[in-house]
Amino acid sequence: NSYLLKIYKRIAEMPLTNSATAYGSVTKTFHWLIALLIVSNVALGWIASDLAHEVEGSANEALIDRASLLFSIHKTTGVAIFFAALARIGWAISQPKPGLLNGDRPLEARAAQTAHWLLYGSLVLVPLSGWVHHAATSGFAPIWWPFGQTLPFVPKSEAVSETAATLHFLLQWVMVAAIGAHVAGALKHHVLDRDATLRRMLPGRGDAPEPPAGRHGPGPLIAALVLWSVALGA
Repeated sequence: NSYLLKIYKRIAEMPLTNSATAYGSVTKTFHWLIALLIVSNVALGWIASDLAHEVEGSANEALIDRASLLFSIHKTTGVAIFFAALARIGWAISQPKPGLLNGDRPLEARAAQTAHWLLYGSLVLVPLSGWVHHAATSGFAPIWWPFGQTLPFVPKSEAVSETAATLHFLLQWVMVAAIGAHVAGALKHHVLDRDATLRRMLPGRGDAPEPPAGRHGPGPLIAALVLWSVALGA
């Protein structure tokens, strides 16, 4: 109880908005909520896909129902991630962004910013491509919400469905790689550099020293676009 009370007090101390040196509670909530949803949904998607291979050609109704259930959860969570990501990006645009604590190390800072661009894009593109795939096909594993199973401008089409499914498959690996790079960078900052990069995203105020200056222009965005192009060109 005392540990939970301590966490509650740390959360209560957090300001809602960002500052030049710290993230606010809204940003942190978005970060950890979306992280939890993504990790859960990636694992769920792999399990459901494996089960789908077992279902092919099977007359086992229990197995088919289980696969449909898992895919419905996966799709519904994906739609939730899509809207949470849009809200997260909208909030980020409205807020100051604390500077990188490795801003005086250009190569490392550019790599971190490239990973961030890949993550932001993936949070929208991965669920959207899956949603288009769902809307272009018919019948299996509905999304659990009251707004129907179709999307505007997306026809029922095998070609559209297959294209969207391929994009979903490729983009998910870009997302997984970006998440891996993001986690590795955070651990590197925490364990090797011993700076406040990771602590700034944990409950509590998480203030850090004034970040060193570093201006890196559009390079990270261009690098992210190149990586997406390479993945899609495959």
